[in-house]
Amino acid sequence: MSSGIITILALAGFLSVVFWVYIVKSGKDFDEQARQPLDDELEERQSMSGHSEMQDVNHRESQR
Repeated sequence: MSSGIITILALAGFLSVVFWVYIVKSGKDFDEQARQPLDDELEERQSMSGHSEMQDVNHRESQR
């Protein structure tokens, strides 16, 4: 009998966590976190390309 109660409590706890994660917690947060590595990579590429452009400008000016 007590094992049945423990099983029901465990199931209720599991379902409450699932409910909180997928329904209460905003999907917007998950989407934002999922895009974060891609955004970081994009920022890194932009900063690298901006740096190389500055090197090109400096190189052109030094050739004058």
